[in-house]
Amino acid sequence: MRPLRTTAALLATTLLCACQTSMSNERNFGPYPGAPNIDRRYTGTVADWPLFFIKHDFSTQCFDTQYCRVKYGSVPAEDRKPTGSIESVGRHYPAILSQAKRIGIQNFAGPVVIDWNSKDGTALHAEIDFDELFKDRLVPIPPAVKREDIRERSNISEPTIVVEVVDRTVNVYTTTFIPMKEEQIPGNRYSNFNNDLVRVFTRTY
Repeated sequence: MRPLRTTAALLATTLLCACQTSMSNERNFGPYPGAPNIDRRYTGTVADWPLFFIKHDFSTQCFDTQYCRVKYGSVPAEDRKPTGSIESVGRHYPAILSQAKRIGIQNFAGPVVIDWNSKDGTALHAEIDFDELFKDRLVPIPPAVKREDIRERSNISEPTIVVEVVDRTVNVYTTTFIPMKEEQIPGNRYSNFNNDLVRVFTRTY
């Protein structure tokens, strides 16, 4: 028979572990470093509605420029010169925009700094503050997507933030993989999701 003192010690240890686990679970609730104003639990499913994000992916594309450099935090910048037109990409546009260069970035890695020469050679500079642009930390939802049409308990990806430079214009889009209950292309059983681009910023310089 186990001594009473040993049994009491084991019970105390068990209670302590349970308490620590409970405290650990509480840390699954906000505020989060990447979403400081969110005070509800993040599940990565439609249960989070309105959807918010605590991480994001990042992608860049340049078109119709003589030179283009986009720098964002520790994401390696690429010096591109020159860049082709959107038409030269053909059927791969706009899918090419969502090809993330870096994934799982904690919100946010500082301003996006863009230095480029437009199609006519004009030197241009822009800075975009994602912290301000996405200050509510809510996932931009395509107009076609309704809460009741999203599959329950299915994982919704963190959004990819896309910076696109076209000649003198800078666009910022988001795209998010959202599992849907129904096929988005009737008859195509592989189309039960939405990842449409949502433009959240545009400016011509």
